Parts: sequence; structure tokens; C-alpha cells
Amino acid sequence: MVAGKTAAEHEAGVRASLAWYEDVFAVHGISTRSDDALWWALSDPPPWHSAAKTVRRDVTVDRVLRAMEPFEHCSVADSYGTVDLAPAGFQQLFEADWLHREAASPQASLPKGWGVVSDPDELGRWNELHDYTGVLLPAFLEHPRFTILAQRESEELVGGAVLHEAGATVELSNAWAAGGQQEDVAAMVACAAVLHPGRALVGYAHGDELGRWIAAGFHTTGPQVVWVR
Repeated sequence: MVAGKTAAEHEAGVRASLAWYEDVFAVHGISTRSDDALWWALSDPPPWHSAAKTVRRDVTVDRVLRAMEPFEHCSVADSYGTVDLAPAGFQQLFEADWLHREAASPQASLPKGWGVVSDPDELGRWNELHDYTGVLLPAFLEHPRFTILAQRESEELVGGAVLHEAGATVELSNAWAAGGQQEDVAAMVACAAVLHPGRALVGYAHGDELGRWIAAGFHTTGPQVVWVR
């Protein structure tokens, strides 16, 4: 039962990430295709996004490589860590863990210092601080599934994250903090409890940040490997 639940939670993370990609690429006007094994773009993706994403554990290397033929340089997000692209000239960029968290207790208000970005100029500054310029366009401020969180001190941006609705779950991503500080994942969870009450959260993390997500109530459900060439 535990293994089955973990597998379902892994799938929830994969599907939420795919929903993010579909929404982001649609806003950017980038055409995409998908089948039962792979999702891929037909032209260059936005910064920090892969050109392909596996959506089944048993997708073959040949299937991925065919979709990537038009791209001289690209990255591939292997949602299950089962595809070895090294022999085809790819290098592993990073390996991360998918994460799942049951819904937090309902909250009456956002944590102190936290709010929602609604101004294009502030969004521009948010992108600049997060090194995300060119990704979250002003159109995302009106998108019904995106909520861009901001942490402010003395009216200055010092942190942020994005909540993205994906069916029964909400993806928490792009957590950041300025000035070398650690991102406050617990506060981001509290924001989600206010803005999306009763919804489980998914995401992924790697390296030093993984411990902060686990401390905020997440648990790992499986690997994701990103390859680049």
C-alpha cells in the first residue's frame, strides 16, 4: 500500500510539472506535441525549461532522441530517472527528488511579509532577482492557474515562489530568497494553505534545498534527472 501510494504521488508530481510546461509554453506561443510516453516542444523553450519531458517510465532512448533531432542544444527532463542519454552525447545537469505534501491546516491569513505579485513592474523585479527574466511574462499575472508569491521587507522583494494549480494538486516551485538567505519553504506552504485550502502540494528539489522541503512536511516520491547537450 505504501509503495502504491508513493507511486501515485510520484505521478501527481509528474503530471503537475507537465501541466506547468503546457501552460508556460502556451503563454509563450510555443507549439508542443505529446504522446503516451513523451511531451516535447517544436521550437526553442523559454529559459530554464527543457525541450522534452518523459511522461512514462518505459519511454525509450530512441523515442527521446527522435524528438530532439531539431535541437542542436537542449535539455531533457526524465521524470523517472530511467533514460540514459549519456551515450547520445548528453550530460547529466542534475538529479532531483519529486516531493509531495498533504494539505496543510487551513490558515486565515498569509504569513507576515508575504503577498501576491500583481504589478508588472514588480514582476520584472521578481524575475530579475530570481534570474528568471523572460520566463514569467506579464500575462501570467492574469492567468487563472498561476499565483506568484512575494516576500517583502520594507517594501523590498526578498523572496518568492510560484503556486500553480494542477487538478487535485498545487505545484510549489521557483522558491528563492535574496542575499544568500535560505528560502522559507514553511511560509510558502502556509501561503498555499490560505490561497488553495485543502489541496496537496507537489514539487521537486535537489542538493542543499531538499532538507528544507522535508523540514516543511514534504516527503520524496521518486527521482527526476535533467540531461543537457
